[in-house]
Amino acid sequence: MKYKRICRWKRKPVGAPDADVAIKYIEGIKRKRGGITPKLLVMEAKTKKSPLHDCFEWNNNKAAKEYREIQARRILRFLVISEIEDDEEPESFVRAFVAASEITENEKSSRYLTIKEIRDDEDLDKQYKEQLLSELYEINHRIKAYDEFSLVVHAIERVKI
Repeated sequence: MKYKRICRWKRKPVGAPDADVAIKYIEGIKRKRGGITPKLLVMEAKTKKSPLHDCFEWNNNKAAKEYREIQARRILRFLVISEIEDDEEPESFVRAFVAASEITENEKSSRYLTIKEIRDDEDLDKQYKEQLLSELYEINHRIKAYDEFSLVVHAIERVKI
């Protein structure tokens, strides 16, 4: 049986070519260099002939400012909390802040919300649960091929909101 590969961006970067063009270009780098790393990708994309050249900010002053914003987003994304009674041990943690743009497509700002703010807003809470369910289904799709995860697959398939 012959398989057809379908390529697409999960989120298309600014200035990005079609996904199949990007993947072929990156595979070419892997063949040429014996592997691919972010550093190699930046080096190869530096040339204006690269199909990925326009995905990068080449003005170093602007790139430094944007990188600090990436670092700030990382800080906001990586903080987790668990609310417990005084004498309890935490069982699980959730992100302390969630980008509003991850919850609703209508959100154009780069603001972050606390889980409490999301839970207190009926519409945001519903949209966030739908987003989480979508992520679960995506994970489910990736792990279905492994028998070891069959119980997890079945549990995810039963989740309804």
